[in-house]
Amino acid sequence: MDRSSDEDLARLDAEVELCLKLFGTWANRRRNALRLSQHETAKRGGFSRTEMSHLEAGHTNLTLSTFFRVCRALKRGIGETASHLEHLLDHPEDRPAEGPRRSQRGKNTRRAAH
Repeated sequence: MDRSSDEDLARLDAEVELCLKLFGTWANRRRNALRLSQHETAKRGGFSRTEMSHLEAGHTNLTLSTFFRVCRALKRGIGETASHLEHLLDHPEDRPAEGPRRSQRGKNTRRAAH
């Protein structure tokens, strides 16, 4: 490999890492907007709560099937989500501010019927 190819691959790896973090942030915010726990979301998608936790933290490389399952569990289309992530990659000014992720831990996420 020549040097330019190594640089291109390093840039691509950095972009993949950023995309995973952006997806994790999106999933966390979407899940909280829907008032779902990580456990409930994972159950809907057919994977573990631990996997959901790692995904939200951007610490796991997604398979296409996991991406699809998370999108479905969070009631969003895969095309819509991919388009949103691509926009955030291309427009850093629109990215959410870095900060602690919100958690539903200890909260009653189910509303009582009135």
